[in-house]
Amino acid sequence: MRVQARTAYRLAQLRSSLQARSSPSDREWAVGVLSDAESTFFERMPPWDRAHSLRVARVVQRDGCDELLIRAALLHDCGKTLPGRGVPLLYRGGLVVLGALSPRLLRLAARRWGPLWPIYLHVHHPDIGAELLSDAGSPSDVVGLVRRHQSPAADPRLRCLQRADEGTE
Repeated sequence: MRVQARTAYRLAQLRSSLQARSSPSDREWAVGVLSDAESTFFERMPPWDRAHSLRVARVVQRDGCDELLIRAALLHDCGKTLPGRGVPLLYRGGLVVLGALSPRLLRLAARRWGPLWPIYLHVHHPDIGAELLSDAGSPSDVVGLVRRHQSPAADPRLRCLQRADEGTE
């Protein structure tokens, strides 16, 4: 039953993504919070990822979390989009459903097809994003939160990010 609920949630998230857009004022707020290098990664994300990241960041902000956690919320999915490469939205829907039904199969497929495929970016985006941010000089707290945003969490800050990420469509 849990798999069905998660799959239904992910399908609703996909539907919401198809309609997602961020307002100029939200984007201006995000760019004001981020460093110049981080803003480049944020602006490079497709509209649906920027809108999702803004919703996550606003929840984190509402919960009274610090600026570093807000920055991580804005950038947690930046590894899904590289120059000239990304995870197309329609692929993402299938990958999200596959991940909900069989996370092991999703990881095996990513390993099998390798880094040139969108499935690889989808599965490994936390590490890819963390490396990009580290190379750009982001604070280690932001890098660590982005790297672990899909890992089991004992850290209260990471749990706050995960709750916000899972609770927004």
